[in-house]
Amino acid sequence: MAVKPHYHLCKVLSGDMALPVWSHAVTLVPFRPDVPEMIAALHAMLTSSYEAVGDHVPSLNVWWQALSEDAEYETALIFPVMNGKGELIAFAHCWNSGFIKDIVVQPSWRRQGIAEALLLHCFQVFYARGADKICLKVDQNNPFGAERLYRRLGMTDE
Repeated sequence: MAVKPHYHLCKVLSGDMALPVWSHAVTLVPFRPDVPEMIAALHAMLTSSYEAVGDHVPSLNVWWQALSEDAEYETALIFPVMNGKGELIAFAHCWNSGFIKDIVVQPSWRRQGIAEALLLHCFQVFYARGADKICLKVDQNNPFGAERLYRRLGMTDE
């Protein structure tokens, strides 16, 4: 498989960053690793998102074992977002090193400020942890406008 060209973007964290604004239709909830349905929903959403750009996510059990055993994994750094019906509609997953591993929003919920709120939340969490910056990778040909959002929120090439 050919390596996709990507940007490595970072945001310098400071006390004057914008706070996330959440729509009344959604709620940021704690990640519950003891709820298999939540893990399965995260995996399904991630798989669908990766497949949309020609990538692959391992099977649920393989993915979860690798994730939960990774030295950079922390339960507190997975940020699920639910709609009013209690359905997972988005999430961000960060490594404890200050890296946003994944940010995914269901297609029907895109362009409603959810990804922006998730990113701003991640910025705030890592600033509160004393991090100087937070980074991520984005494919140069990402079809969802992610790079534009990241740059608008102050992320720059590193």
